[in-house]
Amino acid sequence: MADTSPVEFDHCRELALIPGSVFEFTSRYVSTGKLNPLLALYALRQAVSTIPQSPVDDTVKWTKLKWWSEEIMAEPDASSRHPVLRALWLSGARVQLDNSLLLRLIGDALSEVDATPDADEKSLFERLGALGATEILLELALDNAEVDSQSLEFLGAATGSFRLISSLSANRLSGVVRLPLSLLAKYKVSSEQLEQESHVTELSQIIEELAENALDWYSKGLISLSTDRKVPAFTHLQLRLAMENRRLKIIRQDALGFLEAGKFFGPADAWFAWRFLRKLR
Repeated sequence: MADTSPVEFDHCRELALIPGSVFEFTSRYVSTGKLNPLLALYALRQAVSTIPQSPVDDTVKWTKLKWWSEEIMAEPDASSRHPVLRALWLSGARVQLDNSLLLRLIGDALSEVDATPDADEKSLFERLGALGATEILLELALDNAEVDSQSLEFLGAATGSFRLISSLSANRLSGVVRLPLSLLAKYKVSSEQLEQESHVTELSQIIEELAENALDWYSKGLISLSTDRKVPAFTHLQLRLAMENRRLKIIRQDALGFLEAGKFFGPADAWFAWRFLRKLR
């Protein structure tokens, strides 16, 4: 394998280590030898998954996603590849991620371009389950680990819901346009109204309900999740899901506070992570 280059991984850090994000926190608990593959994977996910929400025409989004699909299929170790794909190759992760699995990221992003709101919570579960499953499968593939299909469905929906809820914070209201129509009808509001300060109460109530559903999905998915202690990347995935689950409990208890200030990780989270990892050893 070629020697790793700091240029590619510096680029991955800029993309993947978003201040206050779950991965920015959990990456601190990953050993040096396992961090670069995860950095490259999360950077790729960030680069691709943000395209559907970018402020450009749909034709531009499709063109960008087409370019990414071509990059993924091209010779992985070529110097002309995108820095993130170069990092995947240099870290050794690329040989563990087959083309079909990586192209799921592209397919997921394409499905989110100009997508309409889900009709109800069941449709939301199915959509988030499919989107969340892709990133879980990618991380599992780094260490040839697996989870059963039912756990994958619940965990995919749960982590997808966490991302949706996170997009509803005071500074990132992009997620309101993807709230289920049945949920909007229940609280008698539109997505446009939820962007206004006058409807913060309804938005906080919706967040509480979404968090409650996601916590139920985490419970059903985590209960049968394997705890193989021999695969560090899988250990990271378990920690990430546990931190998301913990954060959702806090948001459910104080959704209004979450909207007003957002939530960042602090000493209590670090203590929880340390104890969680000790149990996996």
